[in-house]
Amino acid sequence: MSDYEQLLEEISTACIKNQELHEIVQAIAAMDNLKRYELRKSASKVLKKQSGIDKEALKFYFFITEENVAEEILRRINSVKRETENSGWTSSH
Repeated sequence: MSDYEQLLEEISTACIKNQELHEIVQAIAAMDNLKRYELRKSASKVLKKQSGIDKEALKFYFFITEENVAEEILRRINSVKRETENSGWTSSH
């Protein structure tokens, strides 16, 4: 699995478990490219510190604001939710 795919999977899984993170991804998916660039720039200014947490957060914002990444994460989340609903439906009927 490529680093790109692994990041998509990790973020998708985290979003399924964490509603707040899911809402962040939804908000970014609704942004146009200019707004994403502005968010990336702001995150860079705020998270310039050298601590590991800030570096990870910055990496997250740089990745998530790339074109089509947030949309792909939402697609994966919806796919998992559909699979879960379908498996629940078929097992109970």
